Amino acid sequence: MTSLPLKIRVGVREHWTKEDSPLQTTLRDLQALLGHKVVVEPEWPLLADKLDAFYTDKTTLVVVVAGCIQTWARCMFELLEDPVNEDWTEKVLEKVPVRMDVFVEVSATDNATTTWSEHRGGFIVELPNKLVSLPAELFPVFQGQLLECFDPVTKKLQLPERGATAAAGDDWEGVEVDTATGRPKVVESTTKSSAAEFMPDAASLPRPNELFLRPPYHLTLLPGHQQIELHGSHSPTLEFIATYLKRWSRVNHTDTRKPAGVQVTLHQSSFGQGGMFDRLTLSTEHNRYTNEFVVTSPLIVSLIEGVLGYRLVSAHEGWSFRRDVEFKKL
Repeated sequence: MTSLPLKIRVGVREHWTKEDSPLQTTLRDLQALLGHKVVVEPEWPLLADKLDAFYTDKTTLVVVVAGCIQTWARCMFELLEDPVNEDWTEKVLEKVPVRMDVFVEVSATDNATTTWSEHRGGFIVELPNKLVSLPAELFPVFQGQLLECFDPVTKKLQLPERGATAAAGDDWEGVEVDTATGRPKVVESTTKSSAAEFMPDAASLPRPNELFLRPPYHLTLLPGHQQIELHGSHSPTLEFIATYLKRWSRVNHTDTRKPAGVQVTLHQSSFGQGGMFDRLTLSTEHNRYTNEFVVTSPLIVSLIEGVLGYRLVSAHEGWSFRRDVEFKKL
């Protein structure tokens, strides 16, 4: 543990080993139901090495791992407690007569899995090899796999075929032929986030400047004669609009200082860390007595819809836009 970063060590102490932590409370409930000990001892250096790239805040890494195991333990508790699963419960007690060992690893894929290992004599929990914001959403995944973990036929079916995996990642998937030109065209797929079934743990969420880089992106335009305000959840969108308009803003030659005709100002968000902006103002108010220019909303709307690919969702007391497709990085 001494070789681990300080934040991970603090996170383990506060969110893993602390007696009144949500994880330890859930494990105690499971132990009381089983009648014997549940042992979960992660190899933190290995977990940190594999998940480090996904979590800027290393304490969050520990919180997410703890949240995933708490979800697994709660799932196991509810399955054992349900009389409908009596046969399955007997199988669990037969497999773990003295103590229940749980091994925590990182999956080779983005998916979480849990299996029973005869060789190791315990359950294996593989965490997703990606950023996890809501560990509780893994509950139905663990539930289904736990119920099937002792069935050798089902376990065999869970292993993907090499051909099927390759087909799913085919670069030509989603490509259609344009009948007018005879050339292939790519159909952009939209991934909408499903409604959360569980209340998330605020501590497991990444910082706002990381969380809001993921869609959906929301943008609101508040029009005015001398000033237009843009409020947005996606900081890079506001930064792009500001950079573009600053580059092409005319100079106010009637003012001896030769200022820009429109003052373009980005405003730091009250939340997060680093350079995160959630408001952009386009104003001529600062030099309204010498300025011949005005700010017009249609030009900005055209930029939002035509260039950035947002869609209008409401025009009540301003314009509200939304984009569900994540911006790709070159």
